[in-house]
Amino acid sequence: MSNNELVSLGSLGVATLLAAAFLVNSWRKRHTRPPLYAAIVVLVVAAGAVMIALLGAPYRQVVGTAFIAEMLVVLVSARKDRRPG
Repeated sequence: MSNNELVSLGSLGVATLLAAAFLVNSWRKRHTRPPLYAAIVVLVVAAGAVMIALLGAPYRQVVGTAFIAEMLVVLVSARKDRRPG
């Protein structure tokens, strides 16, 4: 693995842990399910992306796709969490 790959996967890991921490904090405050589900999905997506990159897939495609997927999960979670009813 090159240095660029390690930096890219490391930044994915840090961003994922930070997003999951914010989502768990939101879940603790509101006691609603969407932030908890989103935190779990974000961690699973990141773990899958790291495994795929370690198995030899092009890391740029894997990390970029994982970042986009994680952002979408967080946005959907925020939308469902604030919807009345």
